Amino acid sequence: MNFQQAILAGAVGVAVGFVAVHAQPTISASDMFNVPGQYYRAYANTPQVAVEVTGLLGEASDQAQAWDFLSGPQEVTYRFDYLRAAEAAQSADFPLATLAEQKTDEAGVLTPAWLFFSQDAALGRVVHGFHDESLGAVTVLGISFKLVPPAGHFQPPLRDFPGTITFGSQWTSTTTYTNLLTLDDGGDDEEGSGGLVDIAQQTTYTATSKVDAFGMVKSPGIGFGECLRINELVQYDLAADWGSGFEPFGTAYVRSYYWVRPGRGIVAQVTSEQQQTGPPPDSFPTAAAVIRMFETNHPEAGPPPPQGIQGLSIALSGQGALLMWTKLAGITSYRVEHSTNPADPASWLATASPTSGNFLIDATANTPGAPLRYYRVVGLK
Repeated sequence: MNFQQAILAGAVGVAVGFVAVHAQPTISASDMFNVPGQYYRAYANTPQVAVEVTGLLGEASDQAQAWDFLSGPQEVTYRFDYLRAAEAAQSADFPLATLAEQKTDEAGVLTPAWLFFSQDAALGRVVHGFHDESLGAVTVLGISFKLVPPAGHFQPPLRDFPGTITFGSQWTSTTTYTNLLTLDDGGDDEEGSGGLVDIAQQTTYTATSKVDAFGMVKSPGIGFGECLRINELVQYDLAADWGSGFEPFGTAYVRSYYWVRPGRGIVAQVTSEQQQTGPPPDSFPTAAAVIRMFETNHPEAGPPPPQGIQGLSIALSGQGALLMWTKLAGITSYRVEHSTNPADPASWLATASPTSGNFLIDATANTPGAPLRYYRVVGLK
């Protein structure tokens, strides 16, 4: 408990005030991964192999709920390392980035992927782009292409997570990036080999996020803790330049859920399969990716201190002791307790019934022969 103390003269001794408040957690920049040297490891499914997630996602609610990620797919183990951007070979392509995330398949089957970003004190995490050699072969609306370069240079940079996240937080971010798509047209050129068709392609990426649930989450290796659930819908608007400027040729949608914990950042992520007909439903039955953190060197956050009672004072007269305090937003009532031996938790007794006001008179105090009495005020939700 966080105790606020005021030493007062008279027969009432020491007044101790605190408030016990149970609320949804708040995620700040220090809870996320933005310090060089930090890392985490996570289990995941085999890419392109769908995972059944019915009953795993939970639902949007203003009531606490629980999620269990102790079990799940673990065909792949990823390691996410956080470095200074200059330590990455591709950093020259992202000159404004100060940090880089390296995503590595520990089995070495998949090539490493890089995310380049900065941590802005006002905006939160600002992503400048990505580099992923595995995107040398991609499927766009059912057609196989090579992506040149296998990267996205965001214009403008994308804010994907604000500096502070609470239940009910909402944000939307949009950016664009341009690549060259190449595909084998199956034709014959003068040498008799297949010819390549090159198409300039532009992606407009729009992510709409909302913190729509909270509660407790269990994770392998790192135990359980309070969390927020982020529901993110990403819309990819695709355009191609056939010679007369960019023209729209399709839209794709992906929905992801992120479970974020104080001191742990994103401990679980579930991403839907891509759809072209419209956004995936909130409760999609199968996922393209399920990622579960099980190890990290990120310092664990301590419990947030409870809000302290403010303005606590005691006045004495022949009528007893008058306790007064400042009312706090979100507190519906207060309970005053007293003890003659404050070191003994079992000795604290309710002085009167809870009150919605900001004062209480204890008529039994400051009378002849009355023992030294200690008070504390507890705010109730």
